Amino acid sequence: MTTYASDTDVATRPIRIFHGTPDDYNPVAPCKRYVEHLLAADRDVKLTEYPNAPHGFDNPLASTSPTPSRNAQTVRRCVIQEEPMGVLVNAATKEPFTYKDPCVERDPHTGHDPAATAAATQAVKDFLKTVFKLD
Repeated sequence: MTTYASDTDVATRPIRIFHGTPDDYNPVAPCKRYVEHLLAADRDVKLTEYPNAPHGFDNPLASTSPTPSRNAQTVRRCVIQEEPMGVLVNAATKEPFTYKDPCVERDPHTGHDPAATAAATQAVKDFLKTVFKLD
């Protein structure tokens, strides 16, 4: 939800992102835009989406049914931009961002998705084997 002035200044190392499509805490759409931005900057980045995985899908202590995180705040409806001197502003109002802004919502969902957890875990293992030339 936030763009930074130097958001493509990342280490020249592979970046792998695992995200749930139904995540309403930190939605995947802005993540997709960021991945496109990194790809345009010639960064090695890959986003993998899991169709049934809510926010925190890899937490085995969470319910397997997406559960509202009561009163938790989410900036899912905000567009936040870094301005000079590191000030974060609400793009809609051009005022410094605060968690009192009208775009801040509450009660996003979290939950565990065992299938997505297993798939992401295997993907990380496979990736590390490739990077470190193991086997």
